[in-house]
Amino acid sequence: MKKKMLVLACAILLSIATWVVGAWASKQPTDAVCQRLEILLCDSAQHQFVSVDELQRTLQRRALLPVGKRWDEVSCQEIEQCLLQHDMIRTAECYKTSTGDVCVRLTQRVPMLYVTTAEGSYYVDTDRRVMPVRSSIEVSVPIFKGNVSQRAATEEYFDFVCWLQDDSYWSQRITQVHVRNPKQHVLKQRHVEGDILLGDLQGYEQKMERLRKLYVKGFDKIGYKSYKEYDLRYQGQVVGRY
Repeated sequence: MKKKMLVLACAILLSIATWVVGAWASKQPTDAVCQRLEILLCDSAQHQFVSVDELQRTLQRRALLPVGKRWDEVSCQEIEQCLLQHDMIRTAECYKTSTGDVCVRLTQRVPMLYVTTAEGSYYVDTDRRVMPVRSSIEVSVPIFKGNVSQRAATEEYFDFVCWLQDDSYWSQRITQVHVRNPKQHVLKQRHVEGDILLGDLQGYEQKMERLRKLYVKGFDKIGYKSYKEYDLRYQGQVVGRY
């Protein structure tokens, strides 16, 4: 209850602050000039896929840089819409300050998985949207190779990666998924010999749990055995092959 009340109070304060800034801006003389543009990447401590200079150049190409413009010539909505069209931007909030500045607060799109096929490569972000590959993106995410459609990448494969991230055991082990066809998925493991033949994605949670138990409980008792592959396609079984 206290948490809900705090959230409500914060929302009310934010609404009041927005109204005050809007009211102040509406009272500024029409010949007032924007003094400064401040662009803040709110999540830059976690990742920085785009630079502030690049974003400024984006605004410049569209003649939307506000510095030096009269106050009534600066459109925060146009600035937001321009930056939201950038490949790396997820959210944008632009507002005018009481000191005559324009401030833009941004968050970036974050890759969830990487897809590479004969037709090309791309990321899928945390909003299930396709995003392009660029050299500034240096993240470790599961890689899907082979016969991968964009529909599958943004739906069932996205769900599979969400499950991987939430699983403390497999999240550190599975690095790649080779998709031969929708019924044949081969999982590659980090620092562990042996591919995992998953078959289709039907019931993958139960299949992977069987293999985890073999690793954790079975091999602890009988000693670790290095197989070339672990086949999970058979009901209730794990078939190891040399």
